[in-house]
Amino acid sequence: MRKYHLALLRGMAFVALPATVTVLGAGACDVHDNVINIPNATINATVDVDADVDVQNVAPEQSVPVTMNVQNVYLVPPDMTPPPEHMNDAGHIQVYMDSTSNPPILITAEAMVRVTIPKETKPGKHKMICRVHRHDGMPTSTKTEIEINVKASVTIGGDGGVSTGTGGATGTGGAMGTGGATATGGAAGTGGATGAGGASAGADAGVD
Repeated sequence: MRKYHLALLRGMAFVALPATVTVLGAGACDVHDNVINIPNATINATVDVDADVDVQNVAPEQSVPVTMNVQNVYLVPPDMTPPPEHMNDAGHIQVYMDSTSNPPILITAEAMVRVTIPKETKPGKHKMICRVHRHDGMPTSTKTEIEINVKASVTIGGDGGVSTGTGGATGTGGAMGTGGATATGGAAGTGGATGAGGASAGADAGVD
């Protein structure tokens, strides 16, 4: 009977031990949906209002200036060691296009950055996701989004110049529209290889 009681007590002690460990762990960090967060961390990101960038008219490979307001996070590059007093709140920011399942397009510890739109981004509505990561690289649930609209071609300034890239088809249309002033046709042909075609078309129109 004594052996039975001892075995029972040992079994009860073994079961109680994990519960004690769990309580200690929960008190040491902020856990939400099985994600360990930096306590009280917040982030807000906006496109720089002073920049000549229209978020509704962005081209692939264009650089977009973004300012991020991060609170209660000690920003430090992932390849640097934070000071001992900031081991629990040290982190950095990873920026994604459309989904955090995609590889990040930028990893930074800076509050003001320039984010380059990936070359393969299709025309249409997209979003840049800025998410706080702990210093060990683990993601948190602290994130924010910036909505953008990517177009195949973007008009720059008032001279009718067209950016290069997938806007080649637009450049071809400009060459066909040689019924306008020859000077206008020349200005439209200022972009990349398609510009050479536009200039050639303008020259042919001049001969006629």
